[in-house]
Amino acid sequence: MFRSGLQRILNEEFPDAVIEESSSCSGVLEKAQKDSWDVIILDISMGAQNSLSIVPDLKKQHPRTPILMLSMYSDKQFIVQSLRAGASGYLTKEHTTEELIHGIKAVLAGRRYLSESIAENLADYMAIGGCEFPHEFLSAREYEVFILIAKGRAVSEIGAMLSLSTKTVSTYRTRILEKMSLRSNGELMRYALQHGLVK
Repeated sequence: MFRSGLQRILNEEFPDAVIEESSSCSGVLEKAQKDSWDVIILDISMGAQNSLSIVPDLKKQHPRTPILMLSMYSDKQFIVQSLRAGASGYLTKEHTTEELIHGIKAVLAGRRYLSESIAENLADYMAIGGCEFPHEFLSAREYEVFILIAKGRAVSEIGAMLSLSTKTVSTYRTRILEKMSLRSNGELMRYALQHGLVK
């Protein structure tokens, strides 16, 4: 639904553009082997794989093509990881159509783009030294699972939301607990609340 809405917006703003779409990371990589684009717009959550993992591969194949990340998450964790992976910009799905078009035009012009609210959020993060807390060493997918656990979601529910098997979600949970030196979902929830990661 979001993808079709995005395509409509792009068609209206860039009527002469040829727009391709894919619902999976593997589909994007497959298209990237035979096609080239002026800009790549990636949703961070694409089925079973987190699209951040394919950004380095896309940049190797198309080093001059800017990548704009779209996400439902405004967490600093995802923003920092996106920029480190090679993305040129980051916007959340809550941003207006005007902001989205502005971001696309900015990265097409060779600039980096973060909305004012995201840039401010990131500046605050860098001002306190960046990666200081255990959760900031999690991968993008681990962090995604961590937040859902912290919100009280069951393993089966998380699996359905992220198109992952319950076994895979359980593996992520174990890895998260180990990396953060925590022992239970309850401790994860307390940690997330103490650090203002969930409300």
